[in-house]
Amino acid sequence: MACLCKQLRCLYRFPHTLHTQDMRPGLELDRAPGLTEPSSGEPLEMYTQQVGLCKQIVREHYGPIVEAVVAVLAREGRLPLKQLVPRTKLTARNVRQALAVLIQHGIATHATSKEGSLMVTYYSVCLKNILRLQRAGLYLALVEERMGSEGLAVFRTIMGSGLMTIGSVREVLGVADMGNAAKIKFNAVVAKLVRDRYIIAINAVDTITKADRIMQAEGLEVEKLTIPPTAKELLAIRRRILEREEEEYQSSNVVGIKRRASADISADHSSKLHMGADGRAMAFSNHSAGEQSGYSHQNGEHQQVDSVDDKQFFRAYFDRLDVFLRNQQIVNYFTDKYNAGAGALLKSILRVTEQHTRTCRVKLSETVSSTQIFQHVSPDAPLIDSIDTSKDMFHQKYDANGNPIVEAPNSKELSREKRSEIIFALLEVIHTDSSGIVAKVDERGTGQYRVNFERAATTLRERCVDALVHEKFGSVHVRLLRVLRDKQKLDEKVVAQATMLPIAACRERLHDLALAGVIDTIEIPRSADRNPSRMFYLWYINPDKQMRSAMRFVYQAMSNIIERSAKEVSSRALLVAKTRREDVIADPRLLTDAERKELQSLARIKQRLAVASVRLDSMLLVIYDTDPHSADLQLLQ
Repeated sequence: MACLCKQLRCLYRFPHTLHTQDMRPGLELDRAPGLTEPSSGEPLEMYTQQVGLCKQIVREHYGPIVEAVVAVLAREGRLPLKQLVPRTKLTARNVRQALAVLIQHGIATHATSKEGSLMVTYYSVCLKNILRLQRAGLYLALVEERMGSEGLAVFRTIMGSGLMTIGSVREVLGVADMGNAAKIKFNAVVAKLVRDRYIIAINAVDTITKADRIMQAEGLEVEKLTIPPTAKELLAIRRRILEREEEEYQSSNVVGIKRRASADISADHSSKLHMGADGRAMAFSNHSAGEQSGYSHQNGEHQQVDSVDDKQFFRAYFDRLDVFLRNQQIVNYFTDKYNAGAGALLKSILRVTEQHTRTCRVKLSETVSSTQIFQHVSPDAPLIDSIDTSKDMFHQKYDANGNPIVEAPNSKELSREKRSEIIFALLEVIHTDSSGIVAKVDERGTGQYRVNFERAATTLRERCVDALVHEKFGSVHVRLLRVLRDKQKLDEKVVAQATMLPIAACRERLHDLALAGVIDTIEIPRSADRNPSRMFYLWYINPDKQMRSAMRFVYQAMSNIIERSAKEVSSRALLVAKTRREDVIADPRLLTDAERKELQSLARIKQRLAVASVRLDSMLLVIYDTDPHSADLQLLQ
């Protein structure tokens, strides 16, 4: 009976294992990256919480019909339309329309396989992309910071529609009714968005499951062989596919960008465009339209200008934006640990390396020289108070009377020598940090530096776990956790001595952490019979179990926030409905003072819940998207 129950539980977790003989290319291969089924090491409880959160997010953004389709695909896995319709209890038309919405927004993918004489299309959902919907505010703030309000308008239009042609973006923003200068500005910003891969070109093949695309490419390579390939040859084929994909990404010829000759652009640049007062590109300014579009003013030469194909579909490239958000987390870590100057220096290092960083799964960055770092440090970076170099007898300068020369307090007035001195001192501090995030790989000259993203991910995840434990249990539990993290496997007596706690209190707190899944125990038998009375029980940290517990906590907290927000709105449903009436919109004075105060209270509550949701999503980005164990599945994501 116990064996039968175990088999039933396995079938419930993996319902498609009964159909391993079906002709569905990439069926089992696609589940792990798409998270349509729990992986072998992922508890069913956490997967259920993840699906529940995704259902709430989809219902909030797209409504109950799309939610029903997502719920079935997340629970059952890949299904054809014929099996999907009866399970959702919806009409075939509603299911097709829901699938079209999900495919357009990059949430659902499809794959076609031949079954007998028929071609059947299977649909699946990617829960990771659903969770990214809660990150929309962070994405928009990031694009506005880097691309300005004009780049934000273009990016927000494309992200809101899922995928869109640039011609459609022109119509939505009304670019045709603007002047020539505004049109040039628009073209420059769109070209920069595409070239820097904030948005990427989408073709029909991109809506197919990536695992199936890879298997198709692998099948084409196998067909070229005269005999069946060996395991070593299959591995070489897969590596070639990965290398080819990486070369296409790193290529300067970006899909969607086309070049045209500029014969008379130099004559029009000075008259049609204007420069921002702060020297930055101001709403498709002269600098952006010339430099960003590939035009050079040197020697009056006419080069080619980048322009974007208006008929090409584009979609927001969230993997690229996740890299930027992860880099900001690393900058915040050094800013909190040291000061704003160290954070600004690390920000310049990451800005140099992020061009070649494709996703958060990359373990090491490209090497960067100290000269490149010096050139990319912002002129207004707060370096003057970041580190004290005046006590260094080898760098301190003196006047003719022997008195030390003190620099001006404004960082903009720092001399070049003093500025380089501070930067080199900060580099020495950063690369000797105990986290090992920044490493010095070459001693020649002024040195070469590299960012270890794997160690950065580990450090950020440990900070998130410490924050969650501190919020749930308190500072004493965090102290216990840090001792186990530093000392590894310890007996509870040794833990009590290290944390200076009574043995009874230490044992109670250790059990609290164990019940929460943060720490675990290991048994070391004294004899071969493994008698429990003659065993050592050591406390230690299981990283996989700890991260799963943290993710489970974050999923549950985000679900509670969505439910609380819906509850607050539903409790004031009559008042919210009144504010939507046409007469109230035309004359807000129809609302009483009590109703206005109630609306203000609702706005404050929703704002606090939104801030809490953003913080939790930032933790989810660190815990899940930078998980090193997912790097082995990078091919499939």
